[in-house]
Amino acid sequence: MNLSEKIQQLIEESSCLTDEELGQAIDSQLQIHTEEIQEDGLDTYHCHRYEPTPYRVLQVLFDAHPLKKEDVLLDYGSGLGRLAFYASLRFHCSCRGVEMAEKWYTISDNNRLSFVQEDADIRFILDTADHYEPEDDITTIYCFNPFSPDVFRQVLSQITRSFERRPRVLTLILYYPEDDTIFYIEHHTAFVLMDEIAASDAIKKDRRERFVIYQLRPA
Repeated sequence: MNLSEKIQQLIEESSCLTDEELGQAIDSQLQIHTEEIQEDGLDTYHCHRYEPTPYRVLQVLFDAHPLKKEDVLLDYGSGLGRLAFYASLRFHCSCRGVEMAEKWYTISDNNRLSFVQEDADIRFILDTADHYEPEDDITTIYCFNPFSPDVFRQVLSQITRSFERRPRVLTLILYYPEDDTIFYIEHHTAFVLMDEIAASDAIKKDRRERFVIYQLRPA
């Protein structure tokens, strides 16, 4: 059993652990540190606080929508890099992360250096989402409610420009999306809804506890 399979088994057998305890256990296996929630009060309306997607939730997503080795995954508001490390280990795909906070960027880059997977193709970029221009090889984009609908509109414009420069199947995954963001995507962009996935049983209490997946496709 390789390390990726061991991590999946650990998640499946972790019912007695909290998300935080599971996060710490997996981080230890991967030789990284991603289990932290921003509590400094510096988050704003436009840029929401850092909070990692629970490993259990990532497993739900990627069991339903696995990536390929040829994919290039981009995480907006990448924080300490958990998504990149999980996806790289499981799928051996290239991963990019955009993070505006120098503190989180520095920790994520240190994580990259200590990450147990030595041949991982992971890169973090210190930049704001509304300034960063996505590379034209990106195939999958992930957002965990990192910024306001106003900023997200600018991000969508940049994503669309990348698609126009190089038409390809481009997948957009939103976790815990805002209603205003969903409305804008469905009424003002060419993205097509592909799937919705309940992230956990919490969907019964909060309908935003879900993944919404859109795609752009060449004509």
